[in-house]
Amino acid sequence: METWNYTSKESPEAAMETLRFFVRSKVTEIRGGCALNGEGVDLDFIGLDGVARVRFSKSKEGCHVSVTVPAHLREKTSWIMAQLMAQKKLKALNKPALEEPKVKPFTPAVEVLKQCLADEKFTKYVEVLPACLAHAGACRYEHDGKLDKALHHLALFAASRVGQKFNPLQLVTLAQQAGLGHLYRPMVSDTVVRLHGDHYHFDYQGKSVLFAEHITLGGGYARECMSIHFHWDETRLKLIIGYFGEHLPTSEDK
Repeated sequence: METWNYTSKESPEAAMETLRFFVRSKVTEIRGGCALNGEGVDLDFIGLDGVARVRFSKSKEGCHVSVTVPAHLREKTSWIMAQLMAQKKLKALNKPALEEPKVKPFTPAVEVLKQCLADEKFTKYVEVLPACLAHAGACRYEHDGKLDKALHHLALFAASRVGQKFNPLQLVTLAQQAGLGHLYRPMVSDTVVRLHGDHYHFDYQGKSVLFAEHITLGGGYARECMSIHFHWDETRLKLIIGYFGEHLPTSEDK
């Protein structure tokens, strides 16, 4: 844990607002955010545990800013503070070494799927319909490792279904045991099927089949949310993925 100290010509309240505004504007670049906590603000970053605590107190110059930083948040936090110094919003009293934040590159969803299809452990109980590659190619979901993990858990879920029959509630429990947690849903609502049924039916072995079971990752914008819809073939003992891409219409989409 390190503590960095800065001064600002702004008041503590104004300096806090400056920091909050700047961090919010940089979320898409370094996947960070900040939250008020009553004493100052806490900086956090997607995929990293812990927070960097920023505290503000009145001084002769205007404001003293103290930043307490865990070692694993050092590079991203130092980058934020360096940008504020470059804009002359802050002046360092003990200047940390500047480091460019290392943002993990995102692998396109379609490439993650292709990697799984090359794994025999995945394809033993999971089959992907050809159309899924087209869906995946258009998918903008950014995952930072979450999608690969979910697909391997989906394969475990499929393997655990072999030779047994489960009702929807049992499937939810089975999915949790396989590591899918809250991602899994055993069905789509009757309302969604009535309004958007065509989007959830896919051709499988010469028939139009409702692919109701699904997992959903993320939420909100397209690049932060996607769905994988599948059907369990009891005869072939395979989990058939019929859709792999941006979230399909819901009951709120008219």
